[in-house]
Amino acid sequence: KLGSKIAKGVSIYRNGYIWVGSNIEIGSGSTIGFKVHLDDRKGIVIGKNVTIASEVMIWTMHHDYNDINFKAIGSPVIINDYAWIWSRAIILPGVKIGEGAVIASGSVVRKDVDPWTVVGGVPAKKIAEREKKEYNYAPNEYWIPFV
Repeated sequence: KLGSKIAKGVSIYRNGYIWVGSNIEIGSGSTIGFKVHLDDRKGIVIGKNVTIASEVMIWTMHHDYNDINFKAIGSPVIINDYAWIWSRAIILPGVKIGEGAVIASGSVVRKDVDPWTVVGGVPAKKIAEREKKEYNYAPNEYWIPFV
């Protein structure tokens, strides 16, 4: 099934790149920073009130380095509500990021991230926990209108 579903009011800053552009869902209140690279060939689901900072890369496909024909393989990426992905993080195919999880700048995420967990590093590992609260913010409210 092809066809993007982007909620009204989602903030998407310029100079980003979407590989296919028709297999992505973005929930209300979310924001996508400058120069974000979205490989949506296998699908990307971004929940509500998600912050994806500048220069993040989200991949849904890669090559099987053991296949004699270098076959392309992959899986969807799912990012749940209130997750926060800092600048220059890389999310690899098939990763699920739990509700309220935080991904530190420059991290490479190759495994699922539990809800309300802060991960960082290469490869990303748990470094802290985020307090689970009744958060009530929408990152798109901080839109920078002059850019």
